[in-house]
Amino acid sequence: MGAVRLRNLGEAVHLYAPPDSPNSLAVEAGQIVTVAGPLTETDDAYVCGEGGEARAFPKSRWAVEVSARTKKAASDGAEEKGGDS
Repeated sequence: MGAVRLRNLGEAVHLYAPPDSPNSLAVEAGQIVTVAGPLTETDDAYVCGEGGEARAFPKSRWAVEVSARTKKAASDGAEEKGGDS
């Protein structure tokens, strides 16, 4: 399933519930949050989670944060594919 890291590109927002609810998650501008995956994309949103637990995060407000480990793995894979063929 994995986890997805998203950066809030907009103003502060409350996720999951209204601000006064104990289930609310306050996310400041520029803050990164980790949500349940898997990640799928539509033209205008990142969809995280599966089934009834899936949530859409508008691309206009959120950006997927790629960890240094993921960047390194992608870089290593690109180097391995670029051999002398």
